[in-house]
Amino acid sequence: MPGFIFARQLARDFNRPDYFNMLRSMSSTELDHWYDYHHERPLRGDAQQLQLAQIAAGTCGGKLSDFIPGYRKSQSVQQQIAIWKSIA
Repeated sequence: MPGFIFARQLARDFNRPDYFNMLRSMSSTELDHWYDYHHERPLRGDAQQLQLAQIAAGTCGGKLSDFIPGYRKSQSVQQQIAIWKSIA
């Protein structure tokens, strides 16, 4: 079952500021169909972010996932401490 983040993105693409009311107006089956559809074809914002990441990766070098914030792996506490120590 898709989460509220997807529902807010879907509401944004439909120009509906009331995503909660949008969810009430559709069945869970319909929401699942939209989720499957957008899983194959990214939402407008996701598609733009993917395009910008491709441009950045091509220009600056590196992997595509380096330029997409949601794809970054979370760092361990030790890694975060090491980063802060290197800055200080």
